[in-house]
Amino acid sequence: MSHKAKIRLILFAALGNMIAPFSIDTYLPSFPAIESHYQVSRDMLAASMGAYLAAFAITTLIWGPLADRFGRKKVATISLLGFAFSSGGCALAATFDHFMLFRVLQGVLAGGVIIAARAMIRDSYPANEAQKAMAIVMMVFAVGPAIAPIIGGFLQLHFDWESIFWFLCAYGLLTLALIYFFIDETQNPEHIQSIAPKRLLISYGHSLKHPLFIRLVLAQSFVFGGFFVYIAGSASLIFDHLKLGPEDFWIQFVPMVSGMVLGSFLAHQLSNRQSPLRMANLAFLIGGSATMLNLILVSFNDPHFWSVIPAISLYAFAVSLSLPVLSILAMDCLPEKRGMAASLQSLLQMGMAALISILVVPLVHASLIEMAVALLSMWLIGLLLWLSVYRQLPKLANQVQNF
Repeated sequence: MSHKAKIRLILFAALGNMIAPFSIDTYLPSFPAIESHYQVSRDMLAASMGAYLAAFAITTLIWGPLADRFGRKKVATISLLGFAFSSGGCALAATFDHFMLFRVLQGVLAGGVIIAARAMIRDSYPANEAQKAMAIVMMVFAVGPAIAPIIGGFLQLHFDWESIFWFLCAYGLLTLALIYFFIDETQNPEHIQSIAPKRLLISYGHSLKHPLFIRLVLAQSFVFGGFFVYIAGSASLIFDHLKLGPEDFWIQFVPMVSGMVLGSFLAHQLSNRQSPLRMANLAFLIGGSATMLNLILVSFNDPHFWSVIPAISLYAFAVSLSLPVLSILAMDCLPEKRGMAASLQSLLQMGMAALISILVVPLVHASLIEMAVALLSMWLIGLLLWLSVYRQLPKLANQVQNF
């Protein structure tokens, strides 16, 4: 693959992965407007985010095997076309039930491009370079949560909430044009997998029984899930606790995403200097410090920017530092089934985010202390899972370094 082709692939992977934060964060400033339009409660609208995430997570089990059978490019193309259609459906929905239906459809169809993009990166690079490439993707991807609510706030103020979903429609079509015209298929023909249901179920069963894979993915999911306490709860944080308006979401998301960009940058810089294990250990140490700082600040201060945003931005830095390492280590547990590995990663990661949105955030969003405790709890579970596999990972690295 030429240098230009690799740049185009990284750009596509970054844009494809940004579909998730765009679908989640762009409509956050419009929560009051959508609630008023459909006459629904904040909890009901928060459930629309959970429904999107749940649909996204569950259907990744389908997209991954399809990417292993029919190729990454075909799956990404179909996924992007369907995402654009369902985004337009959200804008045109006459009732909240119809809106929820199209949000679920968005989730179903958004997963394919993210699964394909992750698999294409690992297809095209050896292990060490794949980690560097994934860090670059995460750096670009991290811009999404920062600019998404800013774009959403602008569109809400100057147009209305429907314009946000027309924007998502256009974004899907733009990304579709990039892969259709400029990206070649990356899958090795020798790695084409069967999608016969029985064989597929057996393959999933074997993957889930891998002694390292499932714990690595769960560690990744819990760490990311903690981050989602403040993503899904951002409307309450901005409107209720900090007493700000729809144009002020940048106050939360710009510092958080700056932390993510810096974390991804450091992951890229350290990839050839430090082992993945040391990088992950550093990320967990920083994440734990951030969760404790967050709990202390909100316990002894009134709700204010300085009592919340710096600590969760530091946590975002730690998450972004850890994700490329944990993602590549997990995929290398299943080197011949990277599409399936990416599917299971997305299932558990986005499924955790859905559970946080539906079950946890409604219980804790009224209290900054309870939100901080939820974050700390998620990080602690992720740490315990990481420690449970730590000693076995050097052997895995030796097995896959030349694959």
